[in-house]
Amino acid sequence: MHVVDSARVTVFHMFGELLAYTTHSDTPARYGEIGIVAVLDPQISPGVLWALAVQNCRPRDHTEQHAQWITSQALRARVTGAGRLAELRDEKVEFQTYKEHRFAALYGNHETLRTGTLYVIGLDLTPFRARAEAERRY
Repeated sequence: MHVVDSARVTVFHMFGELLAYTTHSDTPARYGEIGIVAVLDPQISPGVLWALAVQNCRPRDHTEQHAQWITSQALRARVTGAGRLAELRDEKVEFQTYKEHRFAALYGNHETLRTGTLYVIGLDLTPFRARAEAERRY
């Protein structure tokens, strides 16, 4: 697990799951070339993101399209507010990687998608869990 230097975390729900989206950079330029989409609830497997992608993509789609779908859902929450529960600023977060995918070409301004579990230090998940659970659809 490592600390992620992120100025902004979008907390959102989708299909009843409590999720987060942020960006990260492995370079000093800090372009946010890595998109991080993660579960916020440590009791939930981050594999749920990939399972939802498989369920909602076409049968012929593969990992590239699944990663694009996951990224699109996170960007949708951030840009349009769909399912968005909060925008957190300058919080200390830790991230545990579950799966990483490098896109064939830039996607959503990201070279890479990392999925896993995001821990926002000191954040009470109780109200967010209740709102996400109320929207569960699978």
